[in-house]
Amino acid sequence: MEDATASLDAALLGLDGFVVLGFADVDGELELLIETTADLVACPGCGAVARPKDRRPTWVRDLPLAGRAVVLCWWKRIWCCPHERCETKTWTERHSAIAARAVLTERARQWAFEQVGEHDAAVAAVAAGLGVAWWTVMGQVIARGTPLVADPGRLDPPGAPVTAVGVDETSFLRATGTHATLFATGIADLTPGRPARLLDVVEGRSGTVLGGWLAERDDAWRAGVCTASLDPFRGYATALATHLPQAERVLDPFHVVRLGLACVDDIRRRVQQETTGHRGRKTDPLYGIRRVLRRRRDRLSIKARARLEAGLVAADADGEVTLAWTVAQDLMALYQLDDPDLARARAEQLISDLRTCPIPELARLGRTLHAWRVELCAHFEHPAVSNGPTENLNLKIKNTKRTARGFRNFAHYRLRLLLNHGRIREDHPPTRIRTCRPRFAA
Repeated sequence: MEDATASLDAALLGLDGFVVLGFADVDGELELLIETTADLVACPGCGAVARPKDRRPTWVRDLPLAGRAVVLCWWKRIWCCPHERCETKTWTERHSAIAARAVLTERARQWAFEQVGEHDAAVAAVAAGLGVAWWTVMGQVIARGTPLVADPGRLDPPGAPVTAVGVDETSFLRATGTHATLFATGIADLTPGRPARLLDVVEGRSGTVLGGWLAERDDAWRAGVCTASLDPFRGYATALATHLPQAERVLDPFHVVRLGLACVDDIRRRVQQETTGHRGRKTDPLYGIRRVLRRRRDRLSIKARARLEAGLVAADADGEVTLAWTVAQDLMALYQLDDPDLARARAEQLISDLRTCPIPELARLGRTLHAWRVELCAHFEHPAVSNGPTENLNLKIKNTKRTARGFRNFAHYRLRLLLNHGRIREDHPPTRIRTCRPRFAA
């Protein structure tokens, strides 16, 4: 019975070469007394069978169990050589599962790294579960994660070269009384056929920052990129044109439509102010349809269409808001066309008409679209290219920042993001289907 209990304790512990001698509850933590199973040990000097001389306790922390921190008390044996002339007199036993002078077992170190670097857990939460300091866990993340992030093969894995990239900025550190908001440039891998991933995060938001990162890549990597998706920021476009001249630069449709809808809002606010002398109020017709103006024409219900028409008739005497809404709808309709040549022709005509429009907001929109007409029309040749996956990565980046309660060190920020969102992973387990058998019911 004692052998069965010892075997069960060893199985629950899960450390090969160790057995559990006892346990105790110490200040809410579970403390286990363990020892190695080795009985015959050779002297490292002469190879003779060593003799046990003494014991020495060593405390090390292990994986949490049932929500409680676990402390292992390793009752180490001190061995001695039986031969007096042997230079190796005494030594303390060692084991690969627990490094010398370590605070954590090796499996606890790896578990802590996986929780932070793969499962996007907070360092403070993992440290609290293990009962150690914040830096103890972060040190493991840095030591084990830096080689993975610095691996050149991460940017261009064998058999899966990067053929499409996306560029966008994210805020790294919010503004304070001493500095403005600090931004970072994110470069994403948008290669078709696999999930989007983060290639790198560079401190700053400018064409110089992006150009410097692209210049560090080799010629073969840059030559393999066929398309680049971006939002309307001239600095990024210039850097892409300089370092990836062969790549088609595609303006993200979301940002184009956003420019059109922003123009509608600007004109609505101006007309509201000119006709009523105040900002929009609940009872004002234009203010009441502010959200309906942003919907696509073919997605309006009968009731919504009636509200839209009533609001425009009541408060848009000169038809400026109506014209702006029509332009925004025409912009949306461009991306519904299947014929690239027809879509390009309509886009060119729309831009030409807007540039000569007497309404200043629409004329400004026309100048902006004219400056981006090449990238805008490139989308019709590459309809699958979008910055949507890049925006999705931005959302994941924000979730990581919320989990960590923000970052102050950019090196830690970059490391966490690349570990969690910068690697190609095929290890996602399928969801287990819950059985309907009564004995497994909750």
